[in-house]
Amino acid sequence: MTVGDWNDGWERLMARYQPGRAQAIERMIDLVATRCEGAAPRVLDVGGGTGTLCSRLLERVPGAEVTLLDLDPVMLTIAGSSLPPSVRVVRADLREPDWTALLPDTGYDAVLAVMALHYLPPGRLTELYAELGGLVRAGGFVANVDDMPDGEAVASTVEDGEDLWGTWWSQVAEDPVLGPAMAERNRLFGESPSAEWHPPAEWHLRALEAGPVDEAAVAWRNGAQAAVVAFKPR
Repeated sequence: MTVGDWNDGWERLMARYQPGRAQAIERMIDLVATRCEGAAPRVLDVGGGTGTLCSRLLERVPGAEVTLLDLDPVMLTIAGSSLPPSVRVVRADLREPDWTALLPDTGYDAVLAVMALHYLPPGRLTELYAELGGLVRAGGFVANVDDMPDGEAVASTVEDGEDLWGTWWSQVAEDPVLGPAMAERNRLFGESPSAEWHPPAEWHLRALEAGPVDEAAVAWRNGAQAAVVAFKPR
């Protein structure tokens, strides 16, 4: 298969396991387009994976300056081959406090994360929110989409007897192009399990406002999935 085929397969997988993801991405793009008022925004996609948000943002805001950041070698290989050359793709580990030194810019109008930060434990995520806020220029914002159960809402699961997730990754491991990236992925993450930290939105709002941004609010919700956003004063 081509890298494009793998990208398409990933999108189908996400539609299956994260049914609200596409709507959340559109909401993030709405925020960027509205907040930047026609100017060419500078956007950082944190944990951007294969580049879904980046590609859809550029369809809506063609002049945007976009940087995608991730650590997963498989995701980065797909993103690097699928995204236009204008998108800067950066490999960095958000678990390390010096990750910002790898960025090509020091200020962004929007710093976005979609279903990417739940693998960090609470203490590190709190620190990361402050680091993300420090990257935002005046008038810009930080936004994070993830499972944030609220009351009766619980994280969605797919239990139909099919392990589509496991099957996809097994096929990646056998691919001549992505196989080496998969081997490197196993070395990177094999002994570092995800924290699967899914607190309610109120926790995220408090953590955001502990940093250099304020006006934190829930900007979108679909069941257990929500988007929190916080702004830096103009």
